[in-house]
Amino acid sequence: MKLKLTVKDKVMNAAMRIKLSKLVSGQLIRYKANIRKIDIQVSDIRHARHGALKLCHISLVMPGLPDISVKAKGKDLLQALMRALHNSQLVLAQKYKLS
Repeated sequence: MKLKLTVKDKVMNAAMRIKLSKLVSGQLIRYKANIRKIDIQVSDIRHARHGALKLCHISLVMPGLPDISVKAKGKDLLQALMRALHNSQLVLAQKYKLS
């Protein structure tokens, strides 16, 4: 399982990158054999009512199956990432019945 993490408009140190990669691998450990590559992009968006939000876009590449793409918003990086991971787990469980 290969992980590509991209955060726009923010400098990330190595400790934060390792912490986020452990979080992602821990959440998707059940599907590790079925996932070839995970691409995560986090960017800032402006919202009129809520101010600045983070948008997390997760793309899962699986061999022999169509790719899964999930987006989620959150107040900070961790909340957006956790929501997107939860949504990707739901899509994997419902759509492909992977175990």
